[in-house]
Amino acid sequence: MLGLAGALGCGDGPSPGADIPTGAAVDVSGEDGRAPIEPLATADEDLAPPAWPDWIERPEDWAAQHPVLSPNAKLESHLVQLAETRIEHDPADGAGRAWLAGVTPVDRAPEPMDDRGRRRPAVPAGSHQRFAIGFEVGPLGIREGGLLFVVADPFWDWSPAQTIDPLAPGHTTATTRAAGVVLEPDGPDATFRVTGRALDAGERVDIVYGAGPDGARVDRYAERGAEILIGVDADGDGVRAWLPESVQVDVVAREGAALRAFGPAELAPGAALELRLGLLDVLGNRARWPGPGDDGAGPAHARIRVTRQPGSTTTLEVEADGREVELEAEADGAMRRVIGRVAGPGVLRLRVEGRDELAGFVADVPPIVVREAARRLVWADLHGHSRYSDGTGEPADWFAYARDVAGLDAVALTDHDHWGVRPLAESPAHQADILASVRRFHEPGRFVTLPGYEWTSWLHGHRHVLYFEEPAPIFSAFDPETDRPDELWDALRGRPALTFAHHTAGEPVATNWRFAPDPELETLVEVASVHGVSEAADAPQPVEGGIPGHFARDALRRGYRLGFVGSGDSHDGHPGLAEIAAGRAGLAGIFTDALDRPALLDAMRRRHTFATNGIRPWLEVSLDGVAMGGELEASSDAPMHRLHVRYEATAPIARLDLVRSGHVLRLDPAELGLDAPDALALDLAREIPVLGPGEFHYVRILQTDGGIAWSSPIFARAPQAPIQRLRNTKKAAPSRQSAARR
Repeated sequence: MLGLAGALGCGDGPSPGADIPTGAAVDVSGEDGRAPIEPLATADEDLAPPAWPDWIERPEDWAAQHPVLSPNAKLESHLVQLAETRIEHDPADGAGRAWLAGVTPVDRAPEPMDDRGRRRPAVPAGSHQRFAIGFEVGPLGIREGGLLFVVADPFWDWSPAQTIDPLAPGHTTATTRAAGVVLEPDGPDATFRVTGRALDAGERVDIVYGAGPDGARVDRYAERGAEILIGVDADGDGVRAWLPESVQVDVVAREGAALRAFGPAELAPGAALELRLGLLDVLGNRARWPGPGDDGAGPAHARIRVTRQPGSTTTLEVEADGREVELEAEADGAMRRVIGRVAGPGVLRLRVEGRDELAGFVADVPPIVVREAARRLVWADLHGHSRYSDGTGEPADWFAYARDVAGLDAVALTDHDHWGVRPLAESPAHQADILASVRRFHEPGRFVTLPGYEWTSWLHGHRHVLYFEEPAPIFSAFDPETDRPDELWDALRGRPALTFAHHTAGEPVATNWRFAPDPELETLVEVASVHGVSEAADAPQPVEGGIPGHFARDALRRGYRLGFVGSGDSHDGHPGLAEIAAGRAGLAGIFTDALDRPALLDAMRRRHTFATNGIRPWLEVSLDGVAMGGELEASSDAPMHRLHVRYEATAPIARLDLVRSGHVLRLDPAELGLDAPDALALDLAREIPVLGPGEFHYVRILQTDGGIAWSSPIFARAPQAPIQRLRNTKKAAPSRQSAARR
């Protein structure tokens, strides 16, 4: 830590996060026709900046480089992680070899497991096990006073390894037969100090994780390669390093408890309809399909019955009602089948019922719109995490789940640049593995994968970065050259890329909207995820710790033109279906000319998107024919706009909110002309007063099941007034300018 202070420099200067006058960071003059910026509910300057910790000296240029932080910035988290990137390790730190000597279930009799093709032991999700681990000391040994660490996978639900209570789950012991050496517990966690003498190269330590009567609880989320980490601080200076490869097991799903079925969001008349089915346990883990024999040998298969549901206005060429379909899993476990061709224009609503071994399993397919259109709706989850940061599972399994179980059309795996056991920005091997999976699963026209990562700034808010072609470099939030949003955008300039602010108003870090979103690189904002809703303070399911003035609607009121998307930000290995375990989620509906990277980039730059909290309705909104996300000229000649909303719901419609520049008009089903209390479709044409220059308008639709959808705003501009960038007038200090970037 002392070395870090010297590396950063020191100085007295203003306090970190010292405020600046409103408007000094961005140009909000309104000269380009934008509406005047109304005072925010809570002004940034009224929020106290985080205190500078006393364990590190402040760099001289800090106040110039970061004059305003996010109101709930985690300054100490930033500094601790920055310190970790600069620590010098003892050569013996992180050295040695660990292996799994045995696994014993303690909460039930051993269950028959599908071990075919597995290189690691398999344990049921959420079970209690006792793990015997062997550790061989590395070639440089561990000095007397050195430390050995045992940490069960810290994400998400493993029992924490501990040495305090022998009767509690996760109790951990470490012993050695090396004469004269005693391993003494050092603190409440499973940390052991070498006493008596040094441990020499090749000497063995026996570790038991889950040594008590309840063993240790295994993660409730299924994943291959779940890790029990072994760390070594060979000289006892408080700086540890993890073994490159610790102990791994496969956590497998419980028995199937639910069926999910998905088709495309829309099709052209006469097109083939393919269904994708997934069998899931109670927490959304991908369960094993039933096989033809009691021993599970042979190809997995299923038989289903497909029926049309009320609200359908078109059919399959082979009538769906009562039709039974045989399916057989493909080599990768995917269960998908073309079941017919859709007829003329309309909406198709289907129910899938399991037969034979799947009797009692039922799944409703989200509405499928059949129409002739140049652009079609596709579903995307653009934000999620694997075990390479703070999530679950290997990248290949993450993409397979998104494609085969969740039935998505486009996805992006966005592990953190610096968060987790082995930071992605410092792990070329993990970067390469993710990119290999991106390439392997990318199939334009069928399933699009996007390279990406999360820029994890504890100072200015988190953003995920998506690339639409390779290379896909990581510009870290801990690199002084790219530790501010404007510097990140400068580094991305000229690349086919987009950034997305998320959980903008609350925990863990709110977005610092004093940095005006780049009009080319940040055209969208994520308003729904597992963190909750960041659209507005009056929205249902608000993000935890929401701070007035930092919701997405507040950013629109500042004059920023941002469309809306949702995405999961899932950490459980279930992209597209995060709501099963988390209870909250998000998805992005995108209207695109084609299912490929260039077309998706174009659609997202046009903001032709809508957001949901995990549901998959069909939503189209226009004002005077201008599609959501677009811009129209404000005019005093026409007294009214023509608003058109079409919505195909996944559950009965509870309410429609019209949101105009922060003002909300709520319309119940009767006011919408919906006679039936269980109406699933809305086709609304309504006149609204014209928007003035700088105003915006969008709709928010609520369903009776808690589902929510948001259209992207439509913006009004002054006639013939060019849209200008809200410029960032804060200039970086000369010492931080990058010649390469210039």
